[in-house]
Amino acid sequence: MTKPTAVDGAALLRWVELELTEPPWPETDPFLGFVYLDPQAGLSTKGGRAGDPSQVERPGLTVRLPIGVPGRVLDDDEVARRGLPATPSWLSFYGPQPPASGPWRSDPGLRGRFHAQYPDDLQVLVHDGEPRRSGKRTEVCWVRVVAGDGGVYEGELLNQPHQLATVKAGQRIRFLAAPGGRHPLYVTEEYMSERPGWDIQPCPSCGMHETLDPPSVMAKTRFPDAGDGMDVPLMFTAHCALCGPPHALVVKRRGE
Repeated sequence: MTKPTAVDGAALLRWVELELTEPPWPETDPFLGFVYLDPQAGLSTKGGRAGDPSQVERPGLTVRLPIGVPGRVLDDDEVARRGLPATPSWLSFYGPQPPASGPWRSDPGLRGRFHAQYPDDLQVLVHDGEPRRSGKRTEVCWVRVVAGDGGVYEGELLNQPHQLATVKAGQRIRFLAAPGGRHPLYVTEEYMSERPGWDIQPCPSCGMHETLDPPSVMAKTRFPDAGDGMDVPLMFTAHCALCGPPHALVVKRRGE
C-alpha cells in the first residue's frame, strides 16, 4: 500500500484516499474520492466514506485541494481490484478536464511554480521584446499550460498585460521552463529559430541566460548602420531584462 503523502495536482483524474481529521461519519474508514478540476473552485475531490460503495457515483462530500491531511493516490491495480470506474459519471458536469498527466508537471524547472488549486497554471514573464527597442517593460502574467515537452511549452495567456502590445489574454504562447532568473520566459518563433546559433553568458546577478529579442535584432538595435552577414557584430553585451544595469549578459555568435 502506498505511504500517505500530501495530495496535490499530480493526483488529477485519479482516485485518492484522505485521512480526514473530522470525517462526517462515525466509522474509521478514510475518505475515498476522485480528483478533478472545478472551473470555479479549482482542484477538488468528490466522494465519501471508503466503505460505502454508493459514494462512488453519488458522492456526498467535496474536499477542496490541496489540504493539509495525509492521503495517497490509488494505483491502477487497486482501482481495478476495488471495481472503481476509470472516471465517475458525475465528472461530465464539470466540463472538459485537463490531461491526466503532462511533462510540464514533472519538469524540474517548473517544480513549485504551479498554482496550488489550478495544477497547470503558472506565472510567465511576457514582453514586447527588449525594452531598449520596444520601450515596454516586462510583465508577469498567468498562463495555463496545454502542450510541450523538453523544457519548451505552450499555454494560454489568462490575464491581459497592462501595457504590452504584442501579447494579449487568450493568446497561445510558447515559453522556456528554465531561462534563469525568477520566472519562465515567453519566447517567439523567431527567437527559438535563431537561438541555437548564439552563446549567452548568464546575468551574474539572477542567472538569466536568455534574451528577449533574437540576438540579430538586438545587434541591429545597438548598431543600426550594420548590414547583414559579416557586418553584424559577432559579440555584444545587453543589460539583464530583469536586473537592469549594471548587470549584463554577453551575447556571442556560436563558433566565433
